Amino acid sequence: MKRAVVAVVAVAAMVMGIDFLADLTQDRPDRVVSGSRSEVVLEVRSRDRTGSDLMSAQGLWGACQGTVYQRLAEPGVTEVGDGRFRLQTEPALGEHAWRRLQGCLEDATLDRVKGHVVSKRDMAPAPAP
Repeated sequence: MKRAVVAVVAVAAMVMGIDFLADLTQDRPDRVVSGSRSEVVLEVRSRDRTGSDLMSAQGLWGACQGTVYQRLAEPGVTEVGDGRFRLQTEPALGEHAWRRLQGCLEDATLDRVKGHVVSKRDMAPAPAP
């Protein structure tokens, strides 16, 4: 009888642990705030000297844009100096979208290109007049 109780407790603990882990790793839809934006600053290093770092940054966005539903806002990917590039998405990136995009930008395997996210800033929609 004692062994049965221990077995039941062990199975229950394992099931609760798996459920807890599933909740932590599950991807859920984010709340969309119309008119909001996210600004991401990305550092790009390329060992390929036939193209530009701007083209490499645009390539990283191209490879990763499918991980989020947000679109790239005008003016697109722009150079801010020292191998850093700014891009803005509309609407702002939620927590889950941000995790997916950041992971992709830093782990994407484009030949001879390495990306590192420097910062992310969310901007609220402009107040109505």
